[in-house]
Amino acid sequence: MSLQTAAAVVDFLPKQGMAKPLYPTANTSWYYFPQFFQAQLANSPLQKQAVFQLRHKVYCEEMQFEPVRPDGLEYDGFDERSLHASIRHVTRQSLAGTVRVITSEHKDEALPIEQYFSNQVTHSTLAPQNFARQHICEISRLAVPAEIRCRLSALQNGQTEAENECCKMVAISLYLIAIIMCMRSRRVHAYVMIEPALARILRRIGIHFVQIGNPIDFNGIRAPYYLDMRTTSQTLKPEYLQLQDELEAQLYPKQSSARTKMALCYSAS
Repeated sequence: MSLQTAAAVVDFLPKQGMAKPLYPTANTSWYYFPQFFQAQLANSPLQKQAVFQLRHKVYCEEMQFEPVRPDGLEYDGFDERSLHASIRHVTRQSLAGTVRVITSEHKDEALPIEQYFSNQVTHSTLAPQNFARQHICEISRLAVPAEIRCRLSALQNGQTEAENECCKMVAISLYLIAIIMCMRSRRVHAYVMIEPALARILRRIGIHFVQIGNPIDFNGIRAPYYLDMRTTSQTLKPEYLQLQDELEAQLYPKQSSARTKMALCYSAS
């Protein structure tokens, strides 16, 4: 995720000295989100194709992090063992964002952070090899298109103020969705390569990533981070816990909303 996307997160956070919140009443910022956006798992081939198309638009065409591909799809070898999700704009019926959680079942299925950035990890006690493979994962390929990521402050195309403000929540919502997928699959030890500035922004809403290595220049300055997903229920700010509950109900409408509970301590295999 780039700092351009991070800017959307910054815009949504309350500014110091603000007399009132961005929404009509305090602590109800999540309330309007389902009116405009719907979170969904991407399990079918057609759903995954839409995800890969959005990733190509963001990563290849807009950001130019990856080369443009003839088929208009951005995907790699990690996608076959990843959990995919997206956020769809209810009115436009187009994707407003996507994220994946890469899983690992055995040591031969290395996470990207292990495969490409193992030399950067200096916090050895939180390295992936210290945990059971079925409990580790990596969050990656978070993508938000320019029309959401770089929206203008002025309202457009009949857009209401509430809808405009909800656009600012998409990037944050994708991180909350990743947390939900991790907990549902018992992948509680999560890793991510992000900008240190973004990690500081996410800490302000209660997602406490721990830096475990040195920053490197990789599509911008990024560093490896670790997060124990089981701690987020205690660290997330109340309004984001409410938004997370709403997103979980959207992702798993026919299942109990009760999250998987796991002990905070267990040894690696």
